[in-house]
Amino acid sequence: MGFRLSLVMLAVGVGADAQGYIGTKACAVCHSEIAKSYAMTAMAQASGRAADLHLPDGEVFATNAKVTYSVTGQDGKPQLHFRKRMADGTTLEGSKVLTYYIGSGTHGRGFIFEEQGQAFQTPVAYYGVGHGWDVAPGYEDESVIFLGRKVETACLSCHTSGSKPGELFEEGAVSCERCHGPGEQHAKSVRSAIVNPRKLDPERRDSICAQCHLTGETRVVKPGRSETTFRPGDLLGDHVVPFVWSSPDKAEFKVVGHFEGLWQSKCKRMSGDKLSCLTCHDPHIKVADNEKSAYYRQKCLGCHEQASCKLPIEARNAKGDSCIACHMQQRASTDGQHTAFTDHSIRRNAHQQQTVGHSRELVAFWTERATARDYALAYADEAWQHGDAASFKEAHEKLQGAAIGASGDAALAAQLAYTDDLAGEPDKAEALYQQALKVDPENLLALTNLGTHLARKGQIDEAVDLWRRALAINPGLPAPGLNLARGQLRQGRDAEALETVRRVLSLNPDSEAGLVLQRELERRR
Repeated sequence: MGFRLSLVMLAVGVGADAQGYIGTKACAVCHSEIAKSYAMTAMAQASGRAADLHLPDGEVFATNAKVTYSVTGQDGKPQLHFRKRMADGTTLEGSKVLTYYIGSGTHGRGFIFEEQGQAFQTPVAYYGVGHGWDVAPGYEDESVIFLGRKVETACLSCHTSGSKPGELFEEGAVSCERCHGPGEQHAKSVRSAIVNPRKLDPERRDSICAQCHLTGETRVVKPGRSETTFRPGDLLGDHVVPFVWSSPDKAEFKVVGHFEGLWQSKCKRMSGDKLSCLTCHDPHIKVADNEKSAYYRQKCLGCHEQASCKLPIEARNAKGDSCIACHMQQRASTDGQHTAFTDHSIRRNAHQQQTVGHSRELVAFWTERATARDYALAYADEAWQHGDAASFKEAHEKLQGAAIGASGDAALAAQLAYTDDLAGEPDKAEALYQQALKVDPENLLALTNLGTHLARKGQIDEAVDLWRRALAINPGLPAPGLNLARGQLRQGRDAEALETVRRVLSLNPDSEAGLVLQRELERRR
């Protein structure tokens, strides 16, 4: 019965300081008309309680996992059910109560259930535009029933606002203060400053939109910061650094690629800081579908002349004389099913698909904000996504260089430790895991894999303590959970081991290793 190392995706950083935030309702007291208008927008409807929705029941068969998911009870008690025929002829079944949804519904909605004190994503989503229920983005290739994907802070920070005891969030919306900053002092005295994005210098102005609309290929969190520590008026690069490919694949089109797309456009390159998201978008209003062509045409004419368009008037009229119909068409995303989003690269010929293989060089979107440490972690994250030996070797080299003199960086130490493990240097890895935990006692990668190192050396009690801490942070991870159960079994604590395995199987129901261990423990009772 071996103890295994684990590749654990990291969520690093510190929590947000909520001081000075008062919520949208307080803003609406004085800004009632703006509040009413904003309430109709997608950002104002970005999340909420699942029980408040009225969606149809549905059923989805996930081909790779060979499992049937169904959603029922849209009468105030929505539930996700799963059913799978196992190789031994038995049927595996279960259900989860859906508590929240994420997404305005314009393109789709994801769902959340809560268990063991944590919030998890469901493997099915409801798609708009007549598509209904289907496998959620990111689950298309799952070969097992994976219910243990914990809801990330970054996900919540861009679809919800605030925190409230006993609730996952306070507001099911992107609140006023996400763009204008804490409003407490302004509410007490209108003479007190409130952030007006249009009056900020260009990078600070653009950082407000980029906090959610620029994901890039990966994002690296700065030491002592997180996705949620950013406040309007800050530079995003002082909190997180987005990385993109130096030569992106033009055929790739991501769900959250609006910001990056605009920056690739000739319009942006020629206009410079004059052109921003706010040039064309007023976040406080929702433009009606039948008004979009005329509305955005006027935005284009703010820079271009009527004569700029070379199409015959007949061809223009056939498309409603719409600039966006030709130059900013809806395109299917490559990282989300059944979804089409506006292409913000503003191509001269929207039908001309230029496809080039992306380079192997990652570059920071705002280069002056990135350090060697940030680049090393970006390459490490890219290696995790691809999982090939060459990527990890490249990441290992960059991490080694960045780690020189950086003993107080837990994320860097843990990532370097993992690549040391892969390189066959367990002693170096163990020391680095120890170093990471001294700085950040909740570093999941270090907790999980240091436990494995200690268990292999016979230090079972110490290993069990580390795995228990890891599982408390994220109960959805099967590796530390099963390692913990094996450790408890070694300690002769069979009842605790069985309870641990059952917790793991609650979120990973068809885990073969978990089911085998559960049967073994039940036979020993």
